[in-house]
Amino acid sequence: MSFVVNTPRLILQVEDSSIAEKALIFYDENREYFDRFEPTRPDTFYTLDYQQAAAEFEYKETVKGHSLRYYIYLKNNPDQIIGSINLFRIRPMPFSTASIGYKLHHDFWGNGYATESCLAAISVMFSNYNTHRIDAKVAPDNIRSIHVLERLGFTYEGVEYKSVHVQGEFRDHLRYSLLNADHHT
Repeated sequence: MSFVVNTPRLILQVEDSSIAEKALIFYDENREYFDRFEPTRPDTFYTLDYQQAAAEFEYKETVKGHSLRYYIYLKNNPDQIIGSINLFRIRPMPFSTASIGYKLHHDFWGNGYATESCLAAISVMFSNYNTHRIDAKVAPDNIRSIHVLERLGFTYEGVEYKSVHVQGEFRDHLRYSLLNADHHT
């Protein structure tokens, strides 16, 4: 398990509940951008208690090998969360699959950080977890995220109709996948 991964410009790090305050700031600053695409969240999501509980749960799930959430930091500013990548629903053989989700602070869009950090996290999944397949769902109007998936080499598989509850209704999402054999670092 890789709890810290370095790329040329970024640090990806698994965190415990001590990250809660920084995570709350990150989500608060990006609320209007994320809420358009994220699954419907409980009313308590934007509280310190919720973020502490979520971070503690995610850390335990990482230790168990069920998921892997990396928080993303710039190497030249390692105190501010600029994003996160979550690899979840990690299933061992005979499935050997995982799902990926990612988000980036809106102030840092357009710099290639999402692609750079996802490449690193995907490499961990394929090499350390021996994952065969990673899938992703994305809202059809989340063009930036679709472009990230395409740059990463994901293949479009089709539409999952009414598959994710967002802003009070079930919405269609596009399904993409990346096979280990197709991944190039």
